[in-house]
Amino acid sequence: MHSPTIARRFVASIYEFVLLFGLYFVTGLLVQSVGTMTGHTTPNWLTQILLYLIFGLYFKYCWTRSGQTLAQKTWHIRILNHNNSTLPSARQSWLRYTFAALIGCAPALLIVYTAMNRLHEFTYSGVTVFFGLLFCLVLNWLALLGTALLHRERRALHEVFSGTRSVFGKGFD
Repeated sequence: MHSPTIARRFVASIYEFVLLFGLYFVTGLLVQSVGTMTGHTTPNWLTQILLYLIFGLYFKYCWTRSGQTLAQKTWHIRILNHNNSTLPSARQSWLRYTFAALIGCAPALLIVYTAMNRLHEFTYSGVTVFFGLLFCLVLNWLALLGTALLHRERRALHEVFSGTRSVFGKGFD
């Protein structure tokens, strides 16, 4: 077993993004349905915390049970404990998810925050917004996956911080 290539990780992350969008949609539907039935609106910050927890539970469940999410299973990537080649613990899974979320989102959040403070100075077209989002996604993937290029064992920063590693192999089922 060896570390997956950045290209394999990248493609798996795109697939993961599509799966998370479905989870996001279902969660939003449930939150809106409960709000409609009770006559209350859920504050955005509460919805964001709920999404963070639901996404985290998804990753924790997958990583502690089999070491793989559906996207990682498709691309033959498994998450292991770095020290003894076993599945990560619940603590390691939450740390990995939290650090990946922070490292992966920080560049885009900084750009969006800066842009929002200067929004009144510019007019944005749909094309500008599209390329802005694309640029932010590329920055996020570089921040998240690009750090693996700098590590001698090809471990990304969130893997180092959580004590986990990604491995590639065909016989994980």
